[in-house]
Amino acid sequence: MSPDRLGLVIGATFGLVWVEVNAGAAPSPVDLVLRVLGALVFAGILAALWRARGPRPAGGAQRPGFGRGFWLVVAVEAIAFFGGNLLLNGPLGLPEGVVAWIAVVVGVHFVALARVWGERSVGWVGGGVALLGAVGLGMAVAGVSDDGIALTAGVGTGIVLLGGCGWAALRGSRPVAAG
Repeated sequence: MSPDRLGLVIGATFGLVWVEVNAGAAPSPVDLVLRVLGALVFAGILAALWRARGPRPAGGAQRPGFGRGFWLVVAVEAIAFFGGNLLLNGPLGLPEGVVAWIAVVVGVHFVALARVWGERSVGWVGGGVALLGAVGLGMAVAGVSDDGIALTAGVGTGIVLLGGCGWAALRGSRPVAAG
């Protein structure tokens, strides 16, 4: 499997996980609808990738894939992830903001990967995810309910990831998400 397609599978998987894990914050039956739609979009992405499994068209440049730049971004992401979680769960006393912090870190990770890979669509997805995470962090500071934060920074992030991966899979080009 090419790095592009693997990136889309990884991104769509994480998008589905974000929706499935956080949809319980929505009232019934909205939670079920979100979960089913997330699973259907995920299945559609896999189907689109399966249909386009042949070689890339001539002239389609491959991006660097999972090279040194990718791993540097992932290392910084891991440090930010764990450091922020420690602060939110410890001295800041905002454990409800953890899902939002994770969204910020994931979003910034995609923005950085857009630079590494020279793929602007990854940056657009990352910007959307980071924005949803920042809004979620603001909601945590303002004392908004855990459910509101989970829907905004959790389900919203999943929708952006699934939407970006779906768009890339349908256009048959480079991925919008990986890792």
